[in-house]
Formats: sequence, C-alpha cells, structure tokens
Amino acid sequence: MKKKIKNDKVKNINEYKKEKKNKKRQGRKIKKAIRRFGLFLVCFLMIIINICGHSIIGNLKYDIHYLKKELKQEEIRLEELKAKVETNTSIREIEERAKEELNMDYPKQNQIRYIEVDS
Repeated sequence: MKKKIKNDKVKNINEYKKEKKNKKRQGRKIKKAIRRFGLFLVCFLMIIINICGHSIIGNLKYDIHYLKKELKQEEIRLEELKAKVETNTSIREIEERAKEELNMDYPKQNQIRYIEVDS
C-alpha cells in the first residue's frame, strides 16, 4: 500500500509539473499573441497615418495648382488693364481728346504772358 501512495504522489507531482509547464507555455503564447497584435496594430496605424498624410498632401497640391492657375489668369487680366490704361493715356490721345472734346489748343504768342520774379 505504501507503494501505491508514493506512486499516487509521484503521479500527482508529475501531473502538477506538467500542468505548471502548460500554464507557463499558455502564458507565453498569450504574451506572444499580444505582442504580435500590438506590432500589427502599430504597423496598421502607421500605414493609415501615411495614407492620410498623402491624401492631405494631394489635396493641398490640387489647391495650389488651381490657385496658381487663377493667379495667372488675374495677372493676364492685370496686364490687359495696364495696357488699356496706357493706350487710353498716351500723350497723343490726351492731346487729341483735349483738342476735340475740350476745344483746347497750344497757346499762341499773343496769349503767352511772362512774369518777372525778383530773386
């Protein structure tokens, strides 16, 4: 009978050790799984952030392109207005408009008066 009890104890101790090893292995497996999931999550977040960044950059480039296009159109319009102002205010046109519309002409000799100033 004593042998039986010892064998039972040995069996129980061996079973206990096996269970303990299995629990440690399960704990390690869980930790590995958590690490893998964490690594996957970090990589996934980096990819998402990268995609969002490229999306924002694309939108900004799109806006810049159309703003530059609009700027060129406004510059062309400004040049046209400057050219129109120059043509409207050329000396010959001013002289012609003064003669025709305002009946102005260069003064004649008898219309010129000189003023003497003592210095």
